[in-house]
Amino acid sequence: MTDDTSIQITVENDITVVTFGPALKHLDDTAVIECQDLLLATAQDASPPHVLFDLTNVHLFGSTFIEVIFRVWHRLNAEPDGRFGICGLSDYCLEVLKITHLDQLWNIYPSSSEAVAQLAEG
Repeated sequence: MTDDTSIQITVENDITVVTFGPALKHLDDTAVIECQDLLLATAQDASPPHVLFDLTNVHLFGSTFIEVIFRVWHRLNAEPDGRFGICGLSDYCLEVLKITHLDQLWNIYPSSSEAVAQLAEG
């Protein structure tokens, strides 16, 4: 079960950074369903529409989370200056995105600092 401390939302250099805490190490379907409204609302409300998901603490996710990521990306992509990135992927999570070719759709960065710098530049 998630709580308010499981996801931190901060703004760095005009990038809304969504950091998934250690409580979300394994993003199972239940955890994703509990936080999807927050994630979608964050994408909707981000001004400017620049969002980064920091998954440094996440070791495992499945198709339900990929669907939510896709919905967040789609919402941001509809904006003229919408930007979306993911950072801190574990080897397993990166492999999942590579197998599904989603690594070609989304900007993936090794660290939050690099992601914020790149997303801020456009």
